[in-house]
Amino acid sequence: MNKLNEVLVVGGGIGGMTLAHALARNGLKVRVIECSHRLDQQGTGISLLGNALRALDTLGLADACIAEGTGWDGVSMRDEAGNILHRQNPPRTFRADSPGAIGIMRPKLAEVLERHALASGADIAYRTTLESFDQDLDGVRYKLSNGESGRCDLLVAADGAYSKIRTQVFGPQFKPAYAGQGAWRFTVERPAQLDGLVLYKHKDGRTVGGLPLTDELCYFFILENAKDHLHLPEDQLVSMFKSRLDSFTAPELREAASRCDGTRYVSYRPFDVLLMPQPWFKGRVVLLGDAAHSFTPQLTSGGGMAIEDAAVLTDELLRRETIDEALEAYSERRGSRVATVFQNSLAICQLEQDPHADGRQAVNILLESHAFLAQPF
Repeated sequence: MNKLNEVLVVGGGIGGMTLAHALARNGLKVRVIECSHRLDQQGTGISLLGNALRALDTLGLADACIAEGTGWDGVSMRDEAGNILHRQNPPRTFRADSPGAIGIMRPKLAEVLERHALASGADIAYRTTLESFDQDLDGVRYKLSNGESGRCDLLVAADGAYSKIRTQVFGPQFKPAYAGQGAWRFTVERPAQLDGLVLYKHKDGRTVGGLPLTDELCYFFILENAKDHLHLPEDQLVSMFKSRLDSFTAPELREAASRCDGTRYVSYRPFDVLLMPQPWFKGRVVLLGDAAHSFTPQLTSGGGMAIEDAAVLTDELLRRETIDEALEAYSERRGSRVATVFQNSLAICQLEQDPHADGRQAVNILLESHAFLAQPF
C-alpha cells in the first residue's frame, strides 16, 4: 500500500460511501464530499441480489443491510388479474441461511452506509462540491466549495453517470446515451401477495413489476418504451402513472392505484447508459460506480455493481505494493465482469422494445445473467 494514506471520495452515494467505510476501517484517512445531503433522498427503493450481499459481507455490512430491509427469494409471473402463471425460487448465492436478495429503502441504505462510514472514521462533508483539482505523479491537489484546500494520494470519482471528474480527466466524448426506455416507480404499502419479485404480464404485452422493500412497504414499477428522452412534468406524474395501471385488474394493483393520490412519491426516469473503456483510472484519479458504468435496470444490478467496485478497489489497494499496481488490478478485475452485466442488461432492454420479440430470449439472458452474477467477483 505504498504511500497511500489519504483518499478523497467525490460522491456519497452507494458506491462512494461503501468505499469510504471499507478504506477507513483499514486505517486510511478518508474524506467524502457530496453535493446533496443524505436526508434529501426520496423514498424510493432498491434491490440487492446475492452478489451485492456477498460484496457487502466482505466489508462487514451485509447483516446491517439485511436487518434494515426485507429478504425475498421467489420470482413469479402473473397475468393482469394476478393469477400466478409461473413461479421459481432461484438458488441462494449469498448464504444458505440468508435470503437470495433483499429490498431496502434507499434512504435507509444510505443511513446504514453513512453510520458505518462514520464509525470507521471517515469524514463526510455534505452539500460540498469539488471546485478544482490537479494531479502530479504522487497525488492530487484539490479545492472544495467550502473554501478548503488539500492534497490526497488518490481521488475517487464516484459522482454518478454524469461525472464532472470523468469529463475533465477522460474527455467529454464519454457521456451516457439514452437507451430508448424509462421506468415509473411508486412506493406504497406492501400487499400480502407481494412475496418476492412479481411481474404482472398483460395480454397486450405491457408489464408491471413489484418488489418488497420492508415488511410494510413495496414499490411497483413499469418499464416503458419511449422514442424520445422524456422529462415529464412533476404535476402530471400521478395521473400518468395511474392511467398505466387502468387495465390491470389484480386486486393488489387496483389497491395501489387507489393510493396513488398525490401524497406518495411517484417518479419517472429515462435510462441513460454508459460503459467506460479500460482502464478506469488516469494517474491518481479512478472511476467507481455509475461514473464508470451506468446500467439499464433489467438485472437490478446498478447498486450491486457499485458495491462490488468498492469491495474490489479496497482489496487491491490493501494488498498491492503500489497504488498504480492496485488501480491496474482493479480495472482488470472489473472490466469483463461489468461489461457482461452491462451488455446483458441492455440486450434485454432492447428486446423489450422489439415488437416481434416473444420474450423467451430475454428470459434466457436473464437466467444466464443471474448465474453469471453468482460467480466470484
